Amino acid sequence: MSNEEQPVVLVVEDNPTGIASLVGILGAACELVVAKTLAEAERCLSPDMDLVLLDLYLPDGNGIEFLKRLKSDPLYQELPVICMSASDQSSDIEEAFREGAIDYVLKPFNKIILSAKVSTFVDFKRKTNLLAAQALRDTLTGIGNRRMFEQQLDLEWRRALRQELSLGLALVDMDHFKSINDQHGHAQGDVCLQLLATSMEKAFGRAGDLVARLGGDEFVAMLPGATLNSTVRAAKRLEEVLANEHEKCRRSGQDCPGFSVSVGCYAVVPHKGTNASELKEAADQYLYEAKREGGRSCVRPAI
Repeated sequence: MSNEEQPVVLVVEDNPTGIASLVGILGAACELVVAKTLAEAERCLSPDMDLVLLDLYLPDGNGIEFLKRLKSDPLYQELPVICMSASDQSSDIEEAFREGAIDYVLKPFNKIILSAKVSTFVDFKRKTNLLAAQALRDTLTGIGNRRMFEQQLDLEWRRALRQELSLGLALVDMDHFKSINDQHGHAQGDVCLQLLATSMEKAFGRAGDLVARLGGDEFVAMLPGATLNSTVRAAKRLEEVLANEHEKCRRSGQDCPGFSVSVGCYAVVPHKGTNASELKEAADQYLYEAKREGGRSCVRPAI
């Protein structure tokens, strides 16, 4: 397989002979997580898995129902599922493919065919994941891009709504970025953008926080569970982190123009009838206020 890391395969199979056969065929190349019931499979399921081998007939239900639940969950829609059965009835095969199975293999297993199928689908999934991850990253700074931010904002907004949690947002804009490009050149402007991205990752560094570049010199930090006070405190830390990063550049002999940022913050506990755009608009108003007051690491609201 193309990736050196051992693939993780969820095997949903209750028959001891079938399990032993799969271990013999795939055990050396894959990490097999065996579930003998659908309930056990639900507990074992993880987004880190590369493939599911799913028997159609389990003690606690039909594998097709499990397949339907997988394909209706955005977290697992792209997880490849190979259905396994001794049945070669057209109705079983057609239903498996109709509900989203990527393949259907008959028992007893053919070692060469099964190994080739698993290898092919694992490689395909990993390449797809890599392309998807690259599509969500800003190529210059390595942090998330606007697309990643919008996707995560939607997820975190719905989670905060369900759990009645606060969601904080900080919009960050570099002061006088055009002047930096005009005076020092675009290459130095890029260095400044990279330094700001690194600083934001450190200032907004809690587990679950997300930083992204929206475009140009516009950045954002999303802080799940954060109140307005804690969002503003994190934004104020950014000035200190930036100063430290600039000092590191100078000590290492790198040429990085000094700059400051303006930050607008807001936080809200979502409720029915509201949407994430209101959070963005409120933070944007405070960013405008910070810029209007001259920038220079200005954070608004003033708390």
